[in-house]
Amino acid sequence: MAKAKSVKNEIAGKAKRLVGEVLGDQKLHDEGNAQERQGREERNEPADFKPFGNLDKLT
Repeated sequence: MAKAKSVKNEIAGKAKRLVGEVLGDQKLHDEGNAQERQGREERNEPADFKPFGNLDKLT
């Protein structure tokens, strides 16, 4: 689920950045750039994968 959110952030940021470039809106361009970077960083983080769930809490 987190992977989908990070990809969504990356795509939305890219769109904002491009719209900011076309319209000449530096604030929108910078905002999109930051959102795109955040999505890329989140996507590259290792997943918190627990194949056995919370078995340590059951014992």
